[in-house]
Amino acid sequence: MAASVPTPPKPEWQDADETSISCVWDPDPDCSYRLEYKEYPDAWEDCMSIEIPKGQGKADAGDGKDSGNTIEELNPTSTYCLRLVAIKDGVESEPGEELIVDTQAAKCTPDADEAKGKCVIS
Repeated sequence: MAASVPTPPKPEWQDADETSISCVWDPDPDCSYRLEYKEYPDAWEDCMSIEIPKGQGKADAGDGKDSGNTIEELNPTSTYCLRLVAIKDGVESEPGEELIVDTQAAKCTPDADEAKGKCVIS
């Protein structure tokens, strides 16, 4: 008999900077998750994803550290859509509700020595 896969929760925003977004959710202890993400308005068929093992998703896994739900190497000043797919015993759920988050603008400075790879205003 096929496993009953619960509907995945909507990810909740935790933090964002110029090139990364962190999110959390209340995970089902019997499920692992695939966190899918795309830049708006790209199609979901072209999305990227990261696999999240069972038990991860909460901001604090009991050890004072976040559980690694951070998407990195994103574009600054961009809008991203994130959603979860629950996976239980090899069976995948339909994608859950989307979270839409903007990355921050790159820090700019008129001093090239302080820019260190960031944009420079001249």
